Amino acid sequence: MTVTARAEEFPGEEDAPARQTHEQLHGTLWIQTALEHDVCCVQTYALATIRVSQALKNTSWTAALDQPRGYEQLPPAVILDVDETVLDNSIFQARLVDRKSDYSDDLWAKWVAEKKSSAMPGVKDFLQFLAHKGVLVFFVTNREFDCEASTVDNLSSVLGQQITRAQVLCRNENPGWGSDKSSRRLFLAESHRIILLVGDDFNDFAYLGMVSPQQRFTSGSQYREYWGTKWIQLPNPNYGHWEKAIYDYDYSVTDVQKLRLKHDALDTKGEPPRTVE
Repeated sequence: MTVTARAEEFPGEEDAPARQTHEQLHGTLWIQTALEHDVCCVQTYALATIRVSQALKNTSWTAALDQPRGYEQLPPAVILDVDETVLDNSIFQARLVDRKSDYSDDLWAKWVAEKKSSAMPGVKDFLQFLAHKGVLVFFVTNREFDCEASTVDNLSSVLGQQITRAQVLCRNENPGWGSDKSSRRLFLAESHRIILLVGDDFNDFAYLGMVSPQQRFTSGSQYREYWGTKWIQLPNPNYGHWEKAIYDYDYSVTDVQKLRLKHDALDTKGEPPRTVE
């Protein structure tokens, strides 16, 4: 079928019931088939490269909200999230769509063990640039500590450089290292000048708490001086805290209830307007 197909070419289709598509279908297809996705990622990492160059010329530059005092002489480092920032897991998302299933920890653990995630467009060149400049790289991920070995292997195989376990800080790796990444960022900031944060979820930069979608806009606006300068955000249309906020972070809701809440969250009238100002 071509994009020029017309409605009259499908007689009787107007009487068909409302289509049932998986909620992640469009997002996954965009990631896997859209030129625009790859361009967006490449230009994002191109911007990150520019910001690192600026940061290296200014020892007072730090991207960490909780950078301890006296950091100016510390070695520079960049912190990146892993999933949908460095590693592309769209194959996993595509399997969920194809099987009409929802995410589960079990399915995710099996996927991570396969070590088949590919590198996000632009990230390999960015990391090679950091290596050339002598900037240290750390990966702060909410993958469980049990997945660390597989994650290190996957990162090393697709990035063209050897990644060590010391560079990957997983959830629950140490006491106090929960899903809020603040404690791990602080841990790294005690020994490094954090010059850039890169991620696909706002939790990769600052923890906003379990607040509503509108409150996320309000809370996030206080950090706008960091956006595009010291904090570099990649797109993720499939999942994240933005999605969890829609169903009030209640992981006990069924798939049917979750979908209903998402439909209820659709704005069909333009009120109230969302804002980050």
